[in-house]
Amino acid sequence: MKLRYDLADGIGRITLAAPPRNLLDRPEFEDRSVLEAFLSRPELTAVLVQGEGRHFCAGASLDSVRRLSEQPAALEQALVRGKVLLDVLGYANVPVLALIRGACLGAGLEIALACHFRMASENAILGLPEAGLGLMPGFGGTILAQEVAGRAVAIDLALSGRMVGALEAQQLGLVDSVEPTSALERKAVAFLRALVRERPPELVRAIMQSIHNARRLPRGEALTREGALFVQVARARLERGES
Repeated sequence: MKLRYDLADGIGRITLAAPPRNLLDRPEFEDRSVLEAFLSRPELTAVLVQGEGRHFCAGASLDSVRRLSEQPAALEQALVRGKVLLDVLGYANVPVLALIRGACLGAGLEIALACHFRMASENAILGLPEAGLGLMPGFGGTILAQEVAGRAVAIDLALSGRMVGALEAQQLGLVDSVEPTSALERKAVAFLRALVRERPPELVRAIMQSIHNARRLPRGEALTREGALFVQVARARLERGES
C-alpha cells in the first residue's frame, strides 16, 4: 500500500494507491511522521481519504496476513502501530472525510470508520468479512464500529461477516450519506467547503482540538482547555483586525 498526498485550496487528499483493490500489505501502512506532517500543514482545513480507481480498500492482503501470522508477537506489534495511524486520522485537527467507492471491507472499513465523516457512492459495499475466513477484525473494527454505529451493528457485522450495500450502510449509521457515483467527489468537496467555509485554519484546528479533548482528557480538563483555546482564537481575531 502506498499513500499519495495532494493539497489544493485548503482541501487535502490522501489516496490509498495500490489498485485495483488497494489492499493493505501490512498493518503499519504509512510512516507516522509522514502522515502527521501532512495533517499539520498550516494551510490545510479539511481532508478527503479515498482509494485510487474503482475501490476504496478491499481489506488486507490474505497472503500478507498468513505471512505475518507466522510471527505472532511481531504481528501484534504491527497492529498496534497501525492503530496509532488510525488515531492520527481520528484525532486530526481538521475534518477528515472518507470518500467510499466500490469495496470498503475489513481493514478498508476500519480506515473509513476512523475518519470523522463517511460519504459513499451508490455502488459501495461495506463490511467486516473476517469471520467468514475464520478470523476477526483486528485493526480496530470491533471498537470503531461501536463508536460510529452502536454495539448491535458491530456485533452483527463482525460475527456474520456479511457485506452491506451503501443504502443499508446508511441505515445502520456506518455512512453519513449516499450519492450517485458520478457526483460523489463533487458532493464531498462541496460538503467540506461548506463546513469550513472561509474559516481561518487556526480556528478550524482549535475547534477540532477542543472536540477531541472531550474524548481524550478528563471532563474538567477538557473544559479548562476549551477556555484557553477560546482566548487563543479571540486574540488571533483581534490581531487580524476583526471587530
